[in-house]
Amino acid sequence: MSLPDYSDFHLQFTFESLIELQKSYLELWIPLLLLPFDAEEWFKKLSEYFDILHISAHEETGNWETFQRDIKVLSYCKRSAINITEYPTNWVVRILKNRDHWQKIWTQRMSKNIFTAKVVLNTIKIPTKLCDISKQTKTQYLEYFKTYRNNNLQSWWESQGMKVLENFLENRSMKYMYNISKPFESQTWCSRLSPYITYWCLSLKSVLQATEQKRQELKNIWSQAAKNHRKSLQYFISRLHWQSHFIQKLEDEPEMQFRNLNRDFDTIRQEINTELIERVFSSKSGIPYIDAVIRQLQQTGWCNFRSRALLVSFICNTCQQPWQAIAPRVAALFTDYEPGIHYPQFQMQAATTGINTVRIYNPVYNWQQKDPEWKFIYHFMPELKNVPIEFIHEPHLWEWFETLDYPQPIIDIKSANKIAKDLLWTTKWNVLKSDKDKIIKKHASRVFHWDRRKKKTPTKNLQNENQITLF
Repeated sequence: MSLPDYSDFHLQFTFESLIELQKSYLELWIPLLLLPFDAEEWFKKLSEYFDILHISAHEETGNWETFQRDIKVLSYCKRSAINITEYPTNWVVRILKNRDHWQKIWTQRMSKNIFTAKVVLNTIKIPTKLCDISKQTKTQYLEYFKTYRNNNLQSWWESQGMKVLENFLENRSMKYMYNISKPFESQTWCSRLSPYITYWCLSLKSVLQATEQKRQELKNIWSQAAKNHRKSLQYFISRLHWQSHFIQKLEDEPEMQFRNLNRDFDTIRQEINTELIERVFSSKSGIPYIDAVIRQLQQTGWCNFRSRALLVSFICNTCQQPWQAIAPRVAALFTDYEPGIHYPQFQMQAATTGINTVRIYNPVYNWQQKDPEWKFIYHFMPELKNVPIEFIHEPHLWEWFETLDYPQPIIDIKSANKIAKDLLWTTKWNVLKSDKDKIIKKHASRVFHWDRRKKKTPTKNLQNENQITLF
């Protein structure tokens, strides 16, 4: 909770989800304690009351801190002669030798039945002291969020997540693939399920199976609308697959959180321009679309994937800043921060993988296409409400610019992009083939085309074409 990639966005969603989970557990006669301890410290404290024989847990692919915590707990169990079983989550394969059979494992796990919770007769008496600590912890956070709660974040809870899923499958998914890249419309037409999947309010398996069931139902409806709806759902299913694919990357190489996947990029973009970064994160870049995305994140904790990719590319590529300097700060703005997606995607957009294409965007030209009515910028940048539509992306060219409370652009995008393009492509071309082959073998997808009616042709590396949108 003290790390730079963690924020009150995450704490609020986690805590309020746990409160609902606690209520759900009571219906099953299972007590859920909220205890403010480090994991190893907690087991030591618990051993004062019980003889711990066995620990059951789930495998987690989190940030570096959780990885080190897992190592410490495993070491503690070994010293204390405690057996521990970590159960696989839906998709991640621990100690994966290569990606050759990963798709098969993923499909098998996702096809398994979903279990229904049953009442469990609890025969263990929880010590009063631990119950008191749990109540105090709950009270402490309830008091904290009376003051610091952000009402613009997505609603929490499994029950709310189920409503969002149902609404998406029945209604919003009809226009999903047509609006997913539009900054304003995507707020409504994207699935908006990512926080619930990130914090396990909903399992990926349950979302996938519900989506597949809806897709099968639509096959019985002979209309163009139903056909388009099925196509949109298929598009969404492919994004669920790629979500798993990226988390597996961090599981296989935890150091990806800190260092370039391809070390040939270590020699470029080493200097940090603190002033430039601060202007971006204070919505003072002078580039309306970038500033609007930051405002959206600060207010709601969410933006669509294209906005995320463009923001990262702008800071890292256009402005030549090392991605390590901003990745934790951006993570703190994402309510749905998933380390396994965040860091591999950061490296892809910052062009440091050595195997993916270099992505350098121009936010002006890009959003002339994706937001032609400029609804997104006008909504999040009210100080620009008087700027004529033809100048909204480049207000500094407007003759009355000096009347605005808005700064000049921090950089000339066109010339900066040309410099970045030359630098990154030159570095990429110089990457040794042996290094590329090693990365491809370890991280690249061998996924078949999802539509089984078409010829199943394995693809060497689909990341370049299919990672466009994950959310």
